[in-house]
Amino acid sequence: MNRFSALVKREVKTSQKDLFTYGLVIVLVMFASETLQSVFARYAGVPFPAESYNEMFPSFLLLGGLIISSLMFSEDMFGKDTQHDWLMLPATNLEKFLSKALLMIVAYPIALLVLFFLISVVTEPIQLIIFGNPMAMFNPFRDGDLGILLAQYWVWTSVFLLGGTYFRKAHFIKTVLAIGVIALVLGGLGLLFTRIVFEIKFGSSLQVFDAMFYLSPVNLSRTLSPLKVFSIITQIFYYAVLPIFCLVTAFFRVEEVQATDAV
Repeated sequence: MNRFSALVKREVKTSQKDLFTYGLVIVLVMFASETLQSVFARYAGVPFPAESYNEMFPSFLLLGGLIISSLMFSEDMFGKDTQHDWLMLPATNLEKFLSKALLMIVAYPIALLVLFFLISVVTEPIQLIIFGNPMAMFNPFRDGDLGILLAQYWVWTSVFLLGGTYFRKAHFIKTVLAIGVIALVLGGLGLLFTRIVFEIKFGSSLQVFDAMFYLSPVNLSRTLSPLKVFSIITQIFYYAVLPIFCLVTAFFRVEEVQATDAV
């Protein structure tokens, strides 16, 4: 446990300059955004948006988190000047992997939530004093969408962590391209599957979209009932099987690089 804690501290310490810069960028972007909106609200008669923080938080969580996730292993696994030190650390491959994965999956969302709340605590009184705008503190639980957002983040972070361990360069771009190719293939297979199902049910002479108009409400309900089961299976695969598969595969990729000395 002490060894794992030391690994986590090492990750934070080696990245603290970049993390501080990233946090400062978030602070400046949010402060500038709030100030501009306050100016427009006061002098242009535009209503002041009360949901500014809640609208910006998903962008920094998903886009920022995925970019950082894709770069999490780049220097230690593939950097010529740093890979040897990481490979020779007195820790298991699982500890090395988890020290990075848990920081992105668990620590990053929590740190971002705290940062946004602190920004609102400091910024909102300033906006109130200068512009007289109503205080709108950051409240991620206001809309009840935080759980869904974190679930989406968990899935996509695991995907981009896999991309970060698999690709040697341009991790984020190559991961996005790989996702695009896979989505096209799965989309084509989905259309083919739909076509086959409709031909079995209605015959090859009836077009897929035309068949929808021949369905009565009762038949439509019977037709869609198997799709509900399929939807549940899809959600289980999306939120559980896919991220676990990506994380396990990423771990084995780390072991492969360790065994081959990053060659």
